[in-house]
Amino acid sequence: MKKIITKLTFAAALAGLSGCGELAQNDPITVFGKGLVAFAQSKVDSGSADAAATSAELTRETIEAAPVNLLRLSLISQGATDILAEAGRNGTKVTWASREGFGFTFDGGLLVASRRTGADLMGADVSGAKRSLSGGGNHTRTLDFLDGSDQIQQITVQCQTIVTGQDAITIFERTYQTSILEETCSGAGQEFKNTYWRDRNGIIWQSRQWISPQAGYLGYQRL
Repeated sequence: MKKIITKLTFAAALAGLSGCGELAQNDPITVFGKGLVAFAQSKVDSGSADAAATSAELTRETIEAAPVNLLRLSLISQGATDILAEAGRNGTKVTWASREGFGFTFDGGLLVASRRTGADLMGADVSGAKRSLSGGGNHTRTLDFLDGSDQIQQITVQCQTIVTGQDAITIFERTYQTSILEETCSGAGQEFKNTYWRDRNGIIWQSRQWISPQAGYLGYQRL
């Protein structure tokens, strides 16, 4: 019989995650996990709480028991990784956030905004990039950043997306057959490359994407 994992188990698992690894206690990214623990615990039905639920490991069962969709996200340049909760949807755009206000918005899996990374992407037009994911192509991206005077600075880059291979990726006991797409962009003094692992239904299960010149890259896996 499949063991039933309660929502309290999920909160306990996140509590363990938010305190592990090399995240410094004063690193602002550390609050990702702490905020999500509070968010998850606020969703727990106290009547179904299992006092024996003490697991500190995130597993497929705890993911399935979560009251919200989850995303594992890393800020690569900072060496920080945590679990985020889905905070809202607007059409094809999904925002993932912590209670403390850290947030990332993706449009069809492509990053269009970040908040509180220290050097945020304020907005982006990725319509051309989304079309190129169907099998490759050339397109432009428009990106908005804050400059040193807190004014919006907009840049436009030229990009090319190509299919580089196929890969079966496993994320917490589930395997997905994906195509690997690489998007290379340059312009306005910037160069970067995004990588996407996309299945036949158009879902990006894993990616590595550029945020901004200062923040560098993020990586994520959909859970």
